[in-house]
Amino acid sequence: MNILGINLTEKIKESLLENLDGDFSFENSYNNIGDYIENTKYNLIVMDIDGLEEIDRTKTVIKEIYDNQNKAIIVTLGERATLNLIAWAIQLGIYDYLLKPIEEDEVIKIVEKALKDQKLKAEKLKKKETPKGTVIGNSPKMVEVYKKIGKVATNKIPVLISGEKGNGKKAVAKSIHRFSCLKEKPFVSVNCTAYQKEFLDRKLFGYEKGNIFESQVEQIGILEKGYGGSIHLGNIESLDLTLQAKLLGVLQEGAFFRVGGSKLIKTDIRIIATTSVNLEELIMNGNFIEELYHRLRILEIEIPPLRERKDDIPLMIHHFIKRFNEEFSKGVKGVSTPAMKKIMRYDWPGNVRELKSAVKSAMVLSRGKSILVEDLPSNIIGNKTTKRRGDVQDWILSDWVEGEIQMLQGSNQKDYYGNIISRVERELIRQVLEVANGKKVEAAETLGITRNTLRTKMNNYNLD
Repeated sequence: MNILGINLTEKIKESLLENLDGDFSFENSYNNIGDYIENTKYNLIVMDIDGLEEIDRTKTVIKEIYDNQNKAIIVTLGERATLNLIAWAIQLGIYDYLLKPIEEDEVIKIVEKALKDQKLKAEKLKKKETPKGTVIGNSPKMVEVYKKIGKVATNKIPVLISGEKGNGKKAVAKSIHRFSCLKEKPFVSVNCTAYQKEFLDRKLFGYEKGNIFESQVEQIGILEKGYGGSIHLGNIESLDLTLQAKLLGVLQEGAFFRVGGSKLIKTDIRIIATTSVNLEELIMNGNFIEELYHRLRILEIEIPPLRERKDDIPLMIHHFIKRFNEEFSKGVKGVSTPAMKKIMRYDWPGNVRELKSAVKSAMVLSRGKSILVEDLPSNIIGNKTTKRRGDVQDWILSDWVEGEIQMLQGSNQKDYYGNIISRVERELIRQVLEVANGKKVEAAETLGITRNTLRTKMNNYNLD
């Protein structure tokens, strides 16, 4: 093992020599450091930066060392506790920044921990090809799901997809369409919880020019836009009884009227409905039409929760790491064995959505090639003693905000409110525009803001 010490005190040098085995090189200044870092590859570099006075000069030297020795563990000592320097160094890839004064044995403890972490090779994740589409898993239960997707591939019967929140029901709906005889036809998706009753009615069925709300144009609904293809209705339980009855009419007659219209419009679509509630209980309470339930449930695909198919987790993590490496320009290779044990012991009440959020958060915090235990959200590690309360989506949001705050703590940005709210607002506007197919009038109405306000926000967020 090659070890380089730069600008270290004699006591620290002696401590390194006594406690570590390897070939040592010590340099007392940074003046000729290029000769060392360009000609020899080091496993460990311990450097005291107090000889570098200007912060820009300090950054330049640290970056030069890191660029030439990016496979080495680099531990930095210094007296300057500035967010600008420390956060930057950690973000760059420095293993740790130790604030002086610090005892020699503490330096050794950190160095030994760093060497131990380096030996924790990322657990090799299964490299099997991810199934086409966005549904991921190779457990026996997911194989049964794939079989059912195959069984409906050659026909256009309605499908009901059920399962807990966050377990990928929409992804299954997309896969059904992609593998079906309708794959060349449109796939149109609408989340029934995203709209008020009146607007959802117009969204589904469209409306005529000069109808009851005096529109100057006609609007084609998704039942027309999806002609010949598949219509995905997410959270079907959110439809009120009136809209349920109209949807039942579409399934029975293959035709419908636009809102305010008198012309019967023929349609040819497959309905794929998804739900996370027990529709039979809604029927018993008079909140769901039984005949609609049976027509939607000609074939039901139940997606098992993640806790019942944990064998799929490594494959999913491999998929998410690859995706977030591209998004964050990172080079994470996998998950350390101790971290994977924590992940596999956790029950994942938020299912795939929670796992995706946890991997994303861990990759933001990760400093090396592996996700370590300390990079994982605290509830997965087991540090949180309080029980989760409220909706699953509420505490997934809570964890996301926590991750954003942690990331902002490691940067120069102090406007936490502005940074986090702007990210939420931008994503909200982007998704609503996507649902509205880019139509600003419709998007503004859905958001509850004026067209001018929407236009201004789109310009601010470069969403044009």
